[in-house]
Amino acid sequence: MAGRVGSAKRRAIAAVILGIGFAARDAPADELVLPQTIERNVAITAAYRFSRPATGHGFLDIEWTDTTGRLVERRRIALELAGASEATFPLDLRRAVAIGNTLSAHLSFDQTEKGGAAAHRDQDQTATFIVPPPDHPWRDYQIVMWQPQSAAGYAGLKRLGITGGMVEADHRSRSGTYMKDMLAALVAANLRCYLENIATDFYSPYHRWAEGRAVNWRFAAAKERYRQDPHGISAFIREPSLSDPAWLDKVSLRISRDVAALRPYRPLYYSLGDETGIADLSAFWDFDFSGPSLAGFRAWLRERYGSIDVLNREWSSGYRDWTAVTPMTTVEALTRRDQNFSAWADFKEWMDVAFARAIARGTTAVHAADPQALSAIEGGQIPGWGGYDYSRLADSVDLMELYDRGDNVEIARSFNPQLILLTTSFRRGPAETHRVWRELLRGTRGLVLWDENHEFAGADGELGVRGSEAKPYFAQIRSGIGALLIGSRRHIDPIAILYSPASMRVRWLLDRRASGEDWSQRTASSEYGDDAIRRTTRDIVQAVEHLGLQPQFISTEAVERSVLRDGHYRLLMLPQTIALSSAAAAAIRDFVAQGGIAVADGEPGLFDEHGRRLGQPQLARLFDDHGDGGAALFPGRAIRLPSRSVAPHDYRAAIAKLLAVAKVSPPFPVTMPDGEPLGDVETHVFTDRGVTILALQRDPLPPDESSRIADRRRGEDAVVILPRPLNIYDMRTGWPLGKRDRVTIVLDPVEPVLLALAERPLSPPSITGPTAARRGDNVAFQVRSSATDAPDVIHLDVRDASGRIRQDYSRNLMIRDGSAEMLLPLALNDAPGTWEIGVRDGLSGATARAELTVAP
Repeated sequence: MAGRVGSAKRRAIAAVILGIGFAARDAPADELVLPQTIERNVAITAAYRFSRPATGHGFLDIEWTDTTGRLVERRRIALELAGASEATFPLDLRRAVAIGNTLSAHLSFDQTEKGGAAAHRDQDQTATFIVPPPDHPWRDYQIVMWQPQSAAGYAGLKRLGITGGMVEADHRSRSGTYMKDMLAALVAANLRCYLENIATDFYSPYHRWAEGRAVNWRFAAAKERYRQDPHGISAFIREPSLSDPAWLDKVSLRISRDVAALRPYRPLYYSLGDETGIADLSAFWDFDFSGPSLAGFRAWLRERYGSIDVLNREWSSGYRDWTAVTPMTTVEALTRRDQNFSAWADFKEWMDVAFARAIARGTTAVHAADPQALSAIEGGQIPGWGGYDYSRLADSVDLMELYDRGDNVEIARSFNPQLILLTTSFRRGPAETHRVWRELLRGTRGLVLWDENHEFAGADGELGVRGSEAKPYFAQIRSGIGALLIGSRRHIDPIAILYSPASMRVRWLLDRRASGEDWSQRTASSEYGDDAIRRTTRDIVQAVEHLGLQPQFISTEAVERSVLRDGHYRLLMLPQTIALSSAAAAAIRDFVAQGGIAVADGEPGLFDEHGRRLGQPQLARLFDDHGDGGAALFPGRAIRLPSRSVAPHDYRAAIAKLLAVAKVSPPFPVTMPDGEPLGDVETHVFTDRGVTILALQRDPLPPDESSRIADRRRGEDAVVILPRPLNIYDMRTGWPLGKRDRVTIVLDPVEPVLLALAERPLSPPSITGPTAARRGDNVAFQVRSSATDAPDVIHLDVRDASGRIRQDYSRNLMIRDGSAEMLLPLALNDAPGTWEIGVRDGLSGATARAELTVAP
């Protein structure tokens, strides 16, 4: 039996799992049947279905194997049948650890024919099936490889802690949804997948790879059309329009088909498009003057203004009806003498609205096909052009992979704390190690690896230079620290920073007027350069974070909705907020009147929210009445920050003074041993009931000095001051540091210090359960964490009798109420002998272990 079933199993694995399809290999008339919908950790009923009613007696030999090489189950079922159409048997899916599985059956049956004649039947049947990966993968840190790999390469990557890989959408055939060979390789390696570039042709047409062409060739062609006809609008018609109902329907249908096809594999996410944008990435452009876009623009204006008369007063125009309304081009705005840019700025805002709506339409299609599925966009840009108004975009999608620039991680996180944020790793070295840790602390939940030269693992599975460097910190992040940070609530201090896309729009136009440059020649790279708003915002964020505090970005709309009235914020920062609505200005004045402090860099409210220059700045009287504060600062003031000509140290000192006046102090000050402030450390605080996590990381060296990182002092001491005596644990080393109200730590130049602070001592973790079992048993262990009143993560390392860590059994266990059950489903071909289950507590770093003697 074993030989016949084993050969059928090998044939099925060779075909590997490209759908829930079941192939009868040797006798097509009979078949193995499993439920259409399969879920993990439940019992299901499978059936061997006969081609014709079966009467007689015999045996059905069943074998369940998976792509990790486990022999999950083997059994012989005795058959005594009279006219049966099928023989059923249960499968306990708690025993599944792999995504890809194979069920093989051998029928040996003496069939009783009419008249009493007997005929012997031997049949082999094989079915491949998917057991979906566990739910909620983003409760833990995920590391995803973009480039496809060999089987040995994927095995090497798994040893590094990589958890998934990319499957590309199939745009090469009409019937295809995804590249089946990519999915098969990931399933065979027992790695999760995500679907890439479902609708890049819609969401990223001006930055889309095409064989034999530059990636932005369509954008370059549009620029060339503009140069040939600068007074026409043909260059400004986006192809396809984000507002085209036919395209929106087409993309929604495509998404629904793709999600339905991949639903059993429970992908990490579905990427609507990579490096999406209105034009080429974050490049500014006068898109989209197409018919559908202008129709949508006019409908949006009508909703916003209410009447054509109100619009005409704002725009200084004379339209008689909405069908005639036409936006102002950039060329027209640059030559406008009265500085009423509202007809231009409203259209730029509409493009952000149209982009966010188009993304949200894709998200709706994903959720309609699978309510548990996640929609995503990748290659997110700096705040500004290309549709990247994060106050709108952050709620339009479930997941974003961002290029971390312009404070976009903090901005997106502020507007949607539930948004799953990823970044991409392109480089190696200490600076990259620092960046990965820093972005985890700032709120990312995973990493996409770009590795076109296979520097993480080669085709032979051997680690490359990047893999060797990343292995230690990947292991630490994946051993529970990442999951703990993701699951904890971020502490936010009462400091708000106003995020104003309206100001960004006007600032861009004023800068172009001042420089006299040809705006149409600017590229996406040009827009990555600093302007006054981006520079000021960065300086404010860095100053606040280096003072041990965490600010939050708020939108103009939130200010208009009176978010400043709830009493949480004491300080409102206005970084070059040159455009303000009258409602927002009134809310800021009310905030100051109620005792808040408004701090402006520059003159706030020179323009209204539409981009029309005002006779007097919206908040001029407020700031003029209060002056610059001087030595007489007190709550309830509006204060201007010093001129940009001051030294960065003085600028930071001014912000520190304002925070002191507002009575906003860091919960955990960090100083040098002599008591002087330590100015090159970011502080992040996470809380969850009875335990606080304090993360401290030094600033990275500038890029031109990163080669000197080995020369930087590694033994620099710092003192952390606590509000009261607390029990302190070094989460990374597992060292308890005692109960005290201050602690001296050593700050590494690259990696962070992570401290768990608890009111009560944390008990050591424990694991209890049977000490002996047989192969094929489901062995249950009870795991207890160190914290009974706070969520925790326990990392489990299962070593078999040879001492090898079994990746298929090892994992992180999320613990909410002090304890949880861990099930070890031993395979029939697991090695007999003494096994060890090691547990490491995420908060305290303490360890415990249990031994299990596995008998044949």
